[in-house]
Amino acid sequence: MSRLHRLLIPLLLALPGCSGLLHSSAPALQLYVLQPLPTVSAGSAPQAAAPSLRIARPLPGPGLNTDRIALLRPGNRLDYYAGSRWSAPLTELVSDLQLSVLGADSAWSAVADDRSSFNTDYLLQTSIESFTAEYTTQAAPPVIRVDLHCLLIRRSDGALLGSFATTQRQAAQENRMASVVLAFSQAADQAVRSVQAQADALLRFAKSPAAP
Repeated sequence: MSRLHRLLIPLLLALPGCSGLLHSSAPALQLYVLQPLPTVSAGSAPQAAAPSLRIARPLPGPGLNTDRIALLRPGNRLDYYAGSRWSAPLTELVSDLQLSVLGADSAWSAVADDRSSFNTDYLLQTSIESFTAEYTTQAAPPVIRVDLHCLLIRRSDGALLGSFATTQRQAAQENRMASVVLAFSQAADQAVRSVQAQADALLRFAKSPAAP
């Protein structure tokens, strides 16, 4: 055996995970999605001459520019769940949820996101202030908190129609990942539907740029 082989063998044995490069005892990474909750009423056709809306990519708050699922431990310690991820960065999931909910809203003739080149009448800009599972103790199920702050802007003249916010909380039934993700979906759905209602209200009272 050469001197190089004698040096490499102890080094390889000391490296973690080198006993099985193709097989691992670590649990598989679990990916989770956010989906709008089913509603009982069917969407109606867009109103006559309804304007169009672009949903800008949401701006993530500190620690939320990631696909990791954030949690807040006692003492305001930010952390992330191990072995679990969102299926895409959080900003994409929230944008897709907004697109799904607002796209079925008859107040808008069409709704697009920032991946489209479609020229729209209004822009919705969202900041994700909080999207975390908050723990008061290590063992108790967390309370999900979703805080969104939004601006509705008319694109023709850059006028700000209004600024509004929503805060939603939803308790997880169990301290298990499936229950936590369900609570995230419920809180996010409630937050986006609140955004929808407030944006629609601003639109109803908006004046045309030519109006006095």
